[in-house]
Amino acid sequence: MGELEEKETPPTETTTAQQETLEEPKETDKMLDTTKKTEKTPSPQSSKPATPNAGKKSPVGDKKTEEKGHEIIDIPEEKEKPQPVEGSGVAEEKKISKEEREVKPKKIPIGGLKLPGFFMKNKPKAEGDGAEGELLEKDAEDKDKEAAALNGDAAAAAAAGAEAKPRPGLGQRLRSFFVRKPSAEKEKKALVNGDADAKSEATAEAAAVEDAAVEPPPKRGLLNAIKLPIANMIPKQRKNGDDVEMGLGGKAGLASMETLDDSLKDQDTVDRAPVKNANGTDDIKSELKDEKLAAEQKLAAEEDERDRPVSLLQRLRGYKCSVDDALIAFGILLFVLLLAVIGYVLTHETLTSPPLREGRYILAVTGCGPVEGVKEDGAFAFRGIPYAKAPVDELRWRPAQLIDSIDGCWNDTLQTHNSSVVCTQRLGNGTTVGDEDCLFLDVVTPHVRYTNPLPVVVLIGAESLAGPSPGILRPSARYSRSHDVIFVRPNFRLGIFGFLALDALTKEAHPRTSGNYALTDIIAVLKWIQLNIVNFGGDPKSVTLLGHRAGATLVSALVSSPKLKDLYTRAWSSSGSAIFPGKPLAEAEKLNQQLMVTLDCSDVECLRDASSEKLWAATPDTWLHFPQDLPQPQEINSGSRHEWLVLDGDVLFQHPSESWKRDQATEQPLLVVGATAHEAHTEKLRELHANWTKEEVREYLQNSQIGALGLTDEVIERYNATNYAALVSIITDIRTVCPLLTNARLQPSVPFYVVTQGEGEDQLATVDADVQAILGRYEPHTVEQRRYVSAMQQLFYYYVSHGTVQSFEPRRRVINVGQDAQPQEDYEHCNYWISKDIVPRYARID
Repeated sequence: MGELEEKETPPTETTTAQQETLEEPKETDKMLDTTKKTEKTPSPQSSKPATPNAGKKSPVGDKKTEEKGHEIIDIPEEKEKPQPVEGSGVAEEKKISKEEREVKPKKIPIGGLKLPGFFMKNKPKAEGDGAEGELLEKDAEDKDKEAAALNGDAAAAAAAGAEAKPRPGLGQRLRSFFVRKPSAEKEKKALVNGDADAKSEATAEAAAVEDAAVEPPPKRGLLNAIKLPIANMIPKQRKNGDDVEMGLGGKAGLASMETLDDSLKDQDTVDRAPVKNANGTDDIKSELKDEKLAAEQKLAAEEDERDRPVSLLQRLRGYKCSVDDALIAFGILLFVLLLAVIGYVLTHETLTSPPLREGRYILAVTGCGPVEGVKEDGAFAFRGIPYAKAPVDELRWRPAQLIDSIDGCWNDTLQTHNSSVVCTQRLGNGTTVGDEDCLFLDVVTPHVRYTNPLPVVVLIGAESLAGPSPGILRPSARYSRSHDVIFVRPNFRLGIFGFLALDALTKEAHPRTSGNYALTDIIAVLKWIQLNIVNFGGDPKSVTLLGHRAGATLVSALVSSPKLKDLYTRAWSSSGSAIFPGKPLAEAEKLNQQLMVTLDCSDVECLRDASSEKLWAATPDTWLHFPQDLPQPQEINSGSRHEWLVLDGDVLFQHPSESWKRDQATEQPLLVVGATAHEAHTEKLRELHANWTKEEVREYLQNSQIGALGLTDEVIERYNATNYAALVSIITDIRTVCPLLTNARLQPSVPFYVVTQGEGEDQLATVDADVQAILGRYEPHTVEQRRYVSAMQQLFYYYVSHGTVQSFEPRRRVINVGQDAQPQEDYEHCNYWISKDIVPRYARID
């Protein structure tokens, strides 16, 4: 026994309803008074109390006793007229005669028992138990659920609890799949030991007997453990022969017809008065017969409806989809779509790309035969592909000629694995390297395919027009892959082999011209790209020229030539020269005549027979070296400076500035011009003093043309020239930055940028800083430098892909590239040098 606890229980609505029912006799009792003749006496079992302690007197009134988890209420008896006890939940007793007693059938859910139910007319109610009639329905439902759980009848249990518990969704079933479930034995014990107040003693004894008779469930195998939870998530289609409502599915049997008839009646009409005929007899049998016939017809209609086949579309429409189900279905669909995309990309790449030989060699086709490249850094490199005939013997000092016959092609497959020889050139230390047979190009591509062509970037690099070339402007396989671009780097002729203009050469040529042979080499490269780059995965309609230093000078001159029409899309010029050819062909031929005297040649045959070493030795030093320091007084006579480029009348008809003035502003610029803030830095200048002080900088300025013009103090104050970086900035503004800005102002649609992000001990933005960042060779060591690399790459590769510069504004056309690309109205100090007539007079010449 548990611990006793006093508690007041307020009268419930059920108690009040029972009192009202007992006070007024129902019409059914009146009917039964005339029809009943005999009545069976109640059996001792039926009058047995509902609870074990119902018939005992409690020494303490209105107390609850907890025994074995069940709550028991003891109700005291009174001899006199019983009064309702507060909190006891028992209605006022009233003596009821046999004639007035209401006979109401048990309501048993259909399919809930093994055996059919009975119409219990002769079973009297327990004396003093006024709530039994209202608890019948609750007892029947509890018994039905217990019987379904003990017998393992899933169909009966589902039918009994269909109204109370909705069918779980797919998401809930997936979540319950991973929840640990109690064993079957524990579940049965929990059902048996449920709410004892709602069960009768007979039901409890029957449940105990059945619990003892049930054998323990067999252990499920691994296959069933996996299969059963998945099968539970899939809605099962009910068999045509199973009728859960009628108790045909499983082990439950049919209920009696009286129970069926009573269940079909409306609850409000149970106690309806019977209709009497003219003779005064009851018409109950006729009414029951009609209702029975209607019930049979309704059941037959429902059975026909169930037997009718249901299509899959109707079942899908009837399925109620929750939010969890929708999310799970969307996730599965997204996963399948991702797998399909990956499979398509892999198969598409395999089908559109040629197979690799030995895992690293790949084949491509050109107009002169197949070539084989090699895989490196995730991309494919083809090095040493001929794009024009060799400019030797009779083709020396002639425009480049594409290979247009089978005689200049090769048999089988050309191995283009190794770097090709460079064109003959003069190095900074005075030595010569290379060969005249040098018109080859390198191609670096991330894919060799014919679908989704990629933009093409042509690298034109040289430190000067005499060499060396290509300098640092070499293609990057890693950046070709990461930025999806194709790099093409061609060789082109340099020095006297690429720019010599002589009267003897002009007379034998057609049209009558000479010089600018290097420009014809670049034009031949662009023509080769139009014919063959599609075989390497490139787009011939998206070709960008990237020129650096002397290569930038060639690019800036070429974009003004009508020869390049439809051969390129856009151009980028970095740290080029601002001085372009202004001398006519005849004047240039007279200045170059001294080479004939040095070689002791009187005709072209003599020149073509001379070796390349002899020709380089005969080249004057004034043609090879150009001032890169502060302007000197002797530079006033600009006619003494040699110019490699000439107005030949074939490639270049006029000075580029004339064409810039005629060109109108366009939405997409065809040229971008830029430089670095410390482009004039050289190791030779840096080593003049171990630590440049303000006095040393002043002395150096005083010994130049700036000192001769009396501008030393003004310049020192303007630049705060107290160190080496300030001195280099002065030289760069005079030689490169301000002259290029002067040319850019003639072209309204041309953006102009200056790199100011420094590196090293002196924090210098050297001449190669922008190109190194573009090609991924700039090594950042600070956060500022990493941001600069990102900003520079964003500027260039966005321009390559879209043709516009993101930070460019027409009214703020100067882009200062430091940590970030910031537009500004103008560049500091340039207007000062222009006003002093120093710029562009002393601009650098390649």
